[in-house]
Amino acid sequence: MNAPRLEDLEEKQDEALLSLVFPPALNDLLVDWLLEQPEVKGFISLPVNGHGGSEHSMSAAEKVAGYRKGAMIQTHMSQKKACELLRRLKKAFHGSDIHYWMTPLIVGGHLG
Repeated sequence: MNAPRLEDLEEKQDEALLSLVFPPALNDLLVDWLLEQPEVKGFISLPVNGHGGSEHSMSAAEKVAGYRKGAMIQTHMSQKKACELLRRLKKAFHGSDIHYWMTPLIVGGHLG
């Protein structure tokens, strides 16, 4: 799978869904950081379980259970703004075990 590079999306104004998956220990720090970012108008956060991937970095208990506990945040904004946010996130959380992906958002809004 060859996903587009971040640099290829920097000028796109299309809406995107940005997902961040990270260790639960980063939750409060990352939530606080995101709440300070001007392009983030809101987001959801939820607990997740990660399966497969980086088994070499899993603890013995995680290997026995077959998953690693994690947390996920999702938000949507333009692809351009998401790229800017990711660039700052990489600087602010360099070395952290944060996995991200961005997908096109076909439609979104509020009912009512």
